[in-house]
Amino acid sequence: MGRRISWVLILGALLFNMTTNARTLEPIDVISLPRPGHAAVSPNGNLAVYAQSSYHVEEDQSASNLELIELNSNGKSRLTTPKLGASQSEPFFLDDHHIAYFEHRESEVVNQLYVLDIEGKKDPYQLTNFSIDFSNVKYNVKNKVLVFSAQVYPDAPTLDGTKAKDEEVKKTKKDSGVAYDQLMVRHWDEFVLQKKYNLFSVHLDISEDGRYKLSDEPNNMLAGSGLESPDNAFGSSADFDISPDGEEVAFVSKIQTPDNAWQTSKHVYVVPVAGHSRPFALNGDIPAASSSPKYAPSGTLAYLQMLTPQYEADRNRIVIYDRTNGHRGYLVENWDRSPSELAFSPDSSILYVVAQEYGREKIFSIDLKSEQIQTLTKEHSAAGITVLPSGSLVFSVNSMRFPNVVHTLDPSTGKIKATGAPSELFDILDEVDLQQPEEFEFTGALGDPVHGWLIKPPNFDSDTKYPVAFLIHGGPQSAWTDSWSTRWNPQVFAAAGYVTIAINPHGSTGYGQKFCDSIQYHWGSHPYHDLEKGLDFLFQNYAFLDESRVAGLGASYGGYMINWINGHSNRFRALVNHDGMFSTVNTFYTTEELYFPEREFGGVPYSPLHRIVYERWSPSNFVQNWKTPTLVIHSARDYRLVDGEGLATFTALQRQGVPSRLLYFPDENHWVLKPANSLRWHKEGTCLLNWINRWTNVEKEKVEEGGQIQFSYQQTGIYQ
Repeated sequence: MGRRISWVLILGALLFNMTTNARTLEPIDVISLPRPGHAAVSPNGNLAVYAQSSYHVEEDQSASNLELIELNSNGKSRLTTPKLGASQSEPFFLDDHHIAYFEHRESEVVNQLYVLDIEGKKDPYQLTNFSIDFSNVKYNVKNKVLVFSAQVYPDAPTLDGTKAKDEEVKKTKKDSGVAYDQLMVRHWDEFVLQKKYNLFSVHLDISEDGRYKLSDEPNNMLAGSGLESPDNAFGSSADFDISPDGEEVAFVSKIQTPDNAWQTSKHVYVVPVAGHSRPFALNGDIPAASSSPKYAPSGTLAYLQMLTPQYEADRNRIVIYDRTNGHRGYLVENWDRSPSELAFSPDSSILYVVAQEYGREKIFSIDLKSEQIQTLTKEHSAAGITVLPSGSLVFSVNSMRFPNVVHTLDPSTGKIKATGAPSELFDILDEVDLQQPEEFEFTGALGDPVHGWLIKPPNFDSDTKYPVAFLIHGGPQSAWTDSWSTRWNPQVFAAAGYVTIAINPHGSTGYGQKFCDSIQYHWGSHPYHDLEKGLDFLFQNYAFLDESRVAGLGASYGGYMINWINGHSNRFRALVNHDGMFSTVNTFYTTEELYFPEREFGGVPYSPLHRIVYERWSPSNFVQNWKTPTLVIHSARDYRLVDGEGLATFTALQRQGVPSRLLYFPDENHWVLKPANSLRWHKEGTCLLNWINRWTNVEKEKVEEGGQIQFSYQQTGIYQ
């Protein structure tokens, strides 16, 4: 277990044999590149299957299909043929020879599960015929039990009952009004309605002709409990797990109470698959968030636990729950990392976790007895771990230079290899000149080291002065990592001729919990000073950076920081604010997750003491200093930071005569996800790249010494 990890150069051979005449990356490449999903593995560990989707620009349609990998030989074959308007998704193995998957067919209102014989002995056939949409499927091979989620009415908690009530409501309800007696009214991009996500179980049988079939009607395991799982906004199959014997399900659910909008309590529950008793909470005494329940082959249950109420970025602790005696214990309690994913070794002695560390998403192994921690992957970003019967791991890897590719890792030797790399993906990647990201570190606010990434343009010439694209991440508790993105991809800006900079200031994750927590009460100070100090460091150490042509771009908290910068610095030639905050006070009253501003600013803005903090860090109080040309982007279905924040920003700019433009999407949320909209966001018409090009490709102008305008605001000692 102590051997040095080595990466097999299969992926490297595909990525680094690029010719000097490779073309530059375009936004259309990022949007249309095949997008491989995480792999599901056969029970014997010999095969893996994943879904892959592609967007076709001219037709403005996507197509997806299933790809099969032979893990022992690295062979890959296409199981299904992509067809525009049709899709196959969420594949999983029923046994070593059959795969179930969702298929969307234009003739069907509800996407159903189909079964595919890998050996081609039978044509694909339909397994389910449910009356309403369902998703997030998991399957237990031993007990042949299928668990899935569906959105149902509390007083009609079956699939058919909800379908009947939907039809009755459609027939009898003449008005469009919806009444609410408590928060939340909206969450992320949807209005909170009466229907809730519940978990269902159904057993499978095999008929005489060898076909799988449902053996009974789906059973709602949460009926009458008042619980919801998965969460309606970001919930997934990671929110629940089936015990090895197939008799029990562990799941997480947020308690539905009047204070739901300003608390984060989410508990772990267990419930029998048969549904003959109500769900039981394992940690109902802890008023904070839980996540990622995972059973070991031995039956032991692990999950992740936060301890700080109202804090969604608290450190995840690993809890081991003994089902035989109800004992809860913390594993590696003092480890200053926050895991996001769990998986057990076949003998249940090792826990594998994914955690962010220094700009990467790494896989670690933890010995349950000695609590010894070993780093198994050191580069890029890993996710989607499955442990094979042999003990090897299957997972996905992506980086700033490639999307998800399935890899295997042998913990006994440390050998990692890419397997079944999608040829059509790398055919495109091999055509374009993708740059190797570089790293830098400087002393930031509070004297702490601050880490950042730098990506040079193609055909880089050290004697040339380059404009700078300065990217500011959202969260604020998140980080720029060595990972692929179809929304904020640094390679796109580098390909457009910019040296692209991405700094992880105070508040970022992966650098210890103290560093993450330090942004509380300090939204406009520590991170802002980090960004300014980072620019100073870069200009002092990289002569090819043109200090007079810097464009700042940010989303969410990054958009907030763009507004803050506009009121406090004149060193930027252009700014781009995507879904940013204008007023901290107004945001409290219009956002959905009230626990977030209450925790970040110390309380509620109608408290005189806490109002000081809100006002101190509100960009709206400094609009009189805004001078920098700004592109504002916002969307109608953004209920996290409502479109009024973007409109207020645009109004403040326009009324003062500051060059500005508003790009508005009526059909997007906090993220711009639809492919055609994403293309517009990147480059088409008058958007992001065109905007910063317009204001950075101009004659240099003198920047005032220091590059900053200094302002002060009333301070109180407890928040300094």
